[in-house]
Amino acid sequence: MMGNLAIVLAVSAAASWAIGMTAAKPGVRHMDFLSYILIRWVIVAVLAAIYAAVARQFFVANWVGVGWAAVVGLVDAVGGGVCYLMAMQRTSAHQTTALANTAPLWGVIASVIFLAEPVRWSAFVAAALVVLGAYFLIDRGLGSARKAQAGPFFAFLTGILWGVAETVPSKLALTAGLPPIMLLLTLSSTGVIGIALIRPFLRPLVPRRIDWHGMRFVLISAVPGAFLGWVLWLNALKLAPASALSPVRGATMLFAFLYSILFLRERPKPRAFLGVGLIFGGVLLISIVN
Repeated sequence: MMGNLAIVLAVSAAASWAIGMTAAKPGVRHMDFLSYILIRWVIVAVLAAIYAAVARQFFVANWVGVGWAAVVGLVDAVGGGVCYLMAMQRTSAHQTTALANTAPLWGVIASVIFLAEPVRWSAFVAAALVVLGAYFLIDRGLGSARKAQAGPFFAFLTGILWGVAETVPSKLALTAGLPPIMLLLTLSSTGVIGIALIRPFLRPLVPRRIDWHGMRFVLISAVPGAFLGWVLWLNALKLAPASALSPVRGATMLFAFLYSILFLRERPKPRAFLGVGLIFGGVLLISIVN
């Protein structure tokens, strides 16, 4: 049974992750996405190492957990991170965040299939509400021709990668006895290594471009966005089934929507508010029923 603490931690993680998603839009205006994502995960890895040392959790119970944490890093930090920033460069922030936040649906499905967690009708209904809400948040002004381009595809692929990584391998790593902060250290380090390895192959397509004014957006994305968000999420995941928590993660879209209005000065259309209402309804449903 999901405790109130797990819900609070998951919603707080969503609020933190939304900071990173929002900061990415101005961030990639100041530097190429390969440099952006590499610097971001280096910062997270350093913070995780310091936290683990101070908290005296710098240990590995077994290497199975480390292996699953490395999978999280490859799928989430490398695959999901690159796809998300590629989408952000090609389409609007509203559409990118909306499609990327189909993650709760894939998280629920993956948890039921791969973790053999019980099928909860409330989890699937909540996930469906989140995805439907994301649909109404898509900017229809981009036109049907634009949908055939790469941006929406990369954003949708991001949602699949994030949804799977944040549930199945993360839960397996924690179940294997890996402390949450060591999971974060492993996934962020794997992200740094993975991005460093693929960078030479992508560099001809993505010229190096760094405006050091953009470092503030990297810091915002890394510290309250990635580091704090993952610490909160992993601790929530220790307290409740992944399939039940995954829909709560959909609140990320709600916070990203609010942040884009407050900080990016975006002016959403009326239909976007319906999308926010559906997402809130999904989060409220999973919170009450569970």
